[in-house]
Amino acid sequence: MPERNLSDQVWVITGGAGAIAGSVARAFAAAGARLVLADVAGEALEARARELGAGFVPVDLTRAEEAEGLAQQVRARLGRIDGLIHTVGTYAGGRVHEVDPAQYDRLFDLNVRTLFYCVRAVLPVMLEQEEGFIAGFASGPAWRGAGPRAALYAAAKGAVATFLRSLDEELREGQPPGSGGAPPSRGRIRVAVVYPMGVVDTPANRKAMPGAGPAGWIDPGEIAAALLFAATRGPGGRLLELPVYPGR
Repeated sequence: MPERNLSDQVWVITGGAGAIAGSVARAFAAAGARLVLADVAGEALEARARELGAGFVPVDLTRAEEAEGLAQQVRARLGRIDGLIHTVGTYAGGRVHEVDPAQYDRLFDLNVRTLFYCVRAVLPVMLEQEEGFIAGFASGPAWRGAGPRAALYAAAKGAVATFLRSLDEELREGQPPGSGGAPPSRGRIRVAVVYPMGVVDTPANRKAMPGAGPAGWIDPGEIAAALLFAATRGPGGRLLELPVYPGR
């Protein structure tokens, strides 16, 4: 089975201090990638970077200029950007008529705005390289098309999925009829949408749901393994949508 080697490739992982990002970073570091972790400033980000021998950039990704600055810093330091794995996001629930209107901005800013700004910042670098990989996180409600008692969250994650699928199609525009592949400058930039189809076993979720047993939750290491598999495929195929289910 053909695979791509990640040795010496430069990968940016946003939300770099988070639990899911930690599992992804460890998997990609073990595969040889050079990592840059991006997140709000804090000891957790620096500690994660020290643990993995990775670079780090403190950044507020709800600001377009800071996302652009992140891409510029990575390019200046390491010369290229081979992959972006965007883990930034948040959850909030509630019945529609009871939800605080401020929840709208928070959910769409962290889940959608940050993704748009990051993709917009790194994509020109990947187009110049004629190669790259971009992944972001949707959710089970986005996959199913409904999230009762979490309608705004489902809508934001649905927007994430639609944005990334649209990006994938955009990168294939101009494909010659009958060619079976996209133009070289775009077809080698691949996109993946990750759908955790249940609760992910993170310290934050354990704290938020102390009465729920994590036995039926998703191991973030399995999400990382799925992403690594998608990122290392050869040119003969690609994995666009990655639903990851809890174990049985």
